[in-house]
Amino acid sequence: PKVSGLWKPSSQFLLRGSYSTGFRVPSFNQIFNWVTESPYSGSDLADPVKCPGGVPNTTNPNCAFIRPNIWTGGTADLGPETAKMMSLGVVLRPLPRWSLSVDWWDIKADNTIQLLTLRQLIDNAALFPERFIRDSAGTVQVLDQRWINAGARKTRGVEFSLRGSIDMRGGNTLSLGFDGSLLLEKKEKLTKSAPWRASQIGQFTFAGDLGLRWKHNAWLTLSNEDFSATLTQIFRNGYQNQALPGIAAGTVVRPGFNPRVEAYTTYNFSLTYLG
Repeated sequence: PKVSGLWKPSSQFLLRGSYSTGFRVPSFNQIFNWVTESPYSGSDLADPVKCPGGVPNTTNPNCAFIRPNIWTGGTADLGPETAKMMSLGVVLRPLPRWSLSVDWWDIKADNTIQLLTLRQLIDNAALFPERFIRDSAGTVQVLDQRWINAGARKTRGVEFSLRGSIDMRGGNTLSLGFDGSLLLEKKEKLTKSAPWRASQIGQFTFAGDLGLRWKHNAWLTLSNEDFSATLTQIFRNGYQNQALPGIAAGTVVRPGFNPRVEAYTTYNFSLTYLG
């Protein structure tokens, strides 16, 4: 459901707001992909039930490394993500053909669909015991790394919009527009009871869209009865690039690796003639 309302005391001012709930269903592949079982060849995992922390230690028999098989693929009983959303905004119309709007929004999502890493499973074994498939002796045979409903995510930002036009000589009209987005908060957590992780603004992440601090589209159009010419600018803030674990730890050097994607701007120009 969604509840929204607006208050318009005059033609120059409007106040609006809304509250709603929503959901996002899993994709077909996240549910129905076949389960693949692969052997794990690493030596960096220990049974977290026998060895708190799950870090192998050759001096402790309980902390011997384990090499279970790994399940990947779809999860038949995967549920939807659920969300609560709210917004509050104001629209100003100082002139008949000019308007400016500012809207604050907030989204909180629960039961987020995730792929947990093996280390995340080991570190949170008490929360996901069903992901450790054991034999009758209690030995871990399989780690289930398929899709799961686990944590939560929250995002918050402000949207800006400007529209306007003026008449010029020769029957020409100059129109302009601007849509900007300022991201104030983007965080997620592994489980509902876990603490929120560090901010994901300006950071590469596999979960959802890139959290760019600022982005905007702007355009300028000159038109009359015969032609229309439009210049568009698209701007995107830079962000911290993805770094694989070895690169992040400094143990691997990748020639030409760019740790940060700089801000970038794209211009487009179009011309239409009607005749």
